[in-house]
Amino acid sequence: MKNIHTFLLSLVALAFFSSCEQLITEIDAPSSEPQLVVYSVISPQDSVIEVKVHKSNPLFSIVNYQSYDNRFPPVINATVMLNGEGQSVTIPYDEEYEAYRVDQSAINIKMGGYYEIKVMAPGFSQVFAECTVPDHMPPDIEITGTGLTEETGMEEWYFEFRFKDIPGVGHNYLVYASVINYDPWMEETYSYAAFFKQGNPLISDKLNDGGYFNYRTYPIVLQYLDANNVWVSLSLIDDNYFQYAQSINNFQDDNPFSEPTPIFSNIKGGLGVFAGMNSRIKAVPFQ
Repeated sequence: MKNIHTFLLSLVALAFFSSCEQLITEIDAPSSEPQLVVYSVISPQDSVIEVKVHKSNPLFSIVNYQSYDNRFPPVINATVMLNGEGQSVTIPYDEEYEAYRVDQSAINIKMGGYYEIKVMAPGFSQVFAECTVPDHMPPDIEITGTGLTEETGMEEWYFEFRFKDIPGVGHNYLVYASVINYDPWMEETYSYAAFFKQGNPLISDKLNDGGYFNYRTYPIVLQYLDANNVWVSLSLIDDNYFQYAQSINNFQDDNPFSEPTPIFSNIKGGLGVFAGMNSRIKAVPFQ
């Protein structure tokens, strides 16, 4: 629903600016230039380091809302440098993924490690960011229950789990569950999210230091699945990613009367986020 709302609001905005073109030309609005938008989350548990670099759209620029590639085109001629823990690597561009990617063996990401990223591209100001990877692994995931239901007339399955916060205030968590399913008709493997009926996917221990966080998924229809497990991911994330994800959630609020929320960025000279996390994944078999 949020994507539909965003698209409709974009059309309303285009119609508004088209009808008020004369009014806008009489306003002494500040000029703005495109900026580099950098997105990268590094983790010791990942085998590949990936950095996405895009170009922002300045205020009042003409935008093609029918194509994501036109709205936020990737910057393919940037120099991306990652430094940390006495190592340095220049990350090459990978056309297949439209991102800058390198095997993690080129610069081992460590728990508690401090890292810096610099991105330079012709026609843009150089951007810089820094982050420190959390120095703990996230807590263990404890499965507390499973069950079957037929509320919709089809057999559906849900499960419950919890984890205990690491003692000491200042821990942020990202929780995600997904089913990896093979579609024999399309001959494709795809992943889709298993949403939570109970529990927040983005949570801080500020009000629950050392306590348990409890989760329950919405029922998952089993009839058309060619899968044996649901995968639960629990990540301990740094403050950069927590603030960024929180601002994205607030920005995409379904309430049309909510006040605009600025998107958090720790990219100096540009936009985006450079952050660190530690993750663990648990397979929960359908029962």
